[in-house]
Amino acid sequence: MVKVRYKELSPEYAALAAPVQDKKIRSSLGSEGRVGEFYYMTLDLLIPYENQARKSFSETELNELANTIREHGIRQPLSIVRSTKHDGKFEVVSGERRLRAAKMVGLEKVPCIIIDSSDTLDEVALIENIQRSDLHPVELSSAYNSLLEGSHRGDLTRLGEKLGVTKSHISEILKLHKLPEEIKEYLLMKNIRARATLRMLCKLDSLEKMKELLGLIKRTLPKEGKRKILQINVEAGHVTIDLDKKHISESEKLLLIDELTLLLESLKEGSL
Repeated sequence: MVKVRYKELSPEYAALAAPVQDKKIRSSLGSEGRVGEFYYMTLDLLIPYENQARKSFSETELNELANTIREHGIRQPLSIVRSTKHDGKFEVVSGERRLRAAKMVGLEKVPCIIIDSSDTLDEVALIENIQRSDLHPVELSSAYNSLLEGSHRGDLTRLGEKLGVTKSHISEILKLHKLPEEIKEYLLMKNIRARATLRMLCKLDSLEKMKELLGLIKRTLPKEGKRKILQINVEAGHVTIDLDKKHISESEKLLLIDELTLLLESLKEGSL
C-alpha cells in the first residue's frame, strides 16, 4: 500500500491575499482538472460549505467516526474550495462529518484537496452526501432544488441521469421542498422518514392538517371509546373492504397505514 504524503499549506494558500493564478494544476481522483494539490490544513481555516445539503448530523454517527479517526486517522481527504465570502477561509464541499469528528478528537490539521473550479461544487457536495451518508429526504429536496435552480436549470431528466435516479423520484422528493418550514424542521428534528407519512403530508392543503397528521395537534372527537373504521370480509374467495372515511382523522390514517403495512409484510413472510 502506497502512503500518501500531504504537503504543508503553501504561502500562496496560507496568505490568500495573492491573486488566483489561472493555470492548470495536476488533477487526481478522476476530477478531470477540477482538483489541485493535496495539503494539510489547520482546522481554523475550514468552514462548512454554504450550500451544503446536510443540515443535521447524528451525534452517534459522529462519535463512531471520531473513534475511527482517533484509531486510524483520516484516510480520505476533505474536498475544499476558497470561500468567496469569508476571507482567509476554505469551505468544505465534502467531508464536513470528518471535519466535525476531527474537532471532537482534537486534531490540529486534516488532509485536504483544493478544488480549483466552482462549476460543479453543488453536485460534488450532493453526490458525496448521497453516497456516504443517509441524507434526510427534506435535505435531499433542498439539494435537488438548488441544483435545478443552478447548473441544471429545471431539467429533471438531465439531473436524474447525472445522479443515477429516476425523474419520478426527483419529482416526489421535490414536493417536500414546498412544505412549510415549520413542518420541515419538525421532520428533521424527529428524523421522520417514512415514505407514507411524507407522501401524505404533501397531499394536505393546510398547516393544521399537517400538524394533525404528525400528532402536533389533536382532533376533537366525541367520547365513544373504540370505533370500527375498517372491516375486511372474506367470502367464497372474494375479499371486500369497508373503510369509514368520514370518522377517521389524518393521524389515524397514518396509524392505519403503518399497521396495514406490517400486516402485508407478515402475510408475505407467512409469519402470521
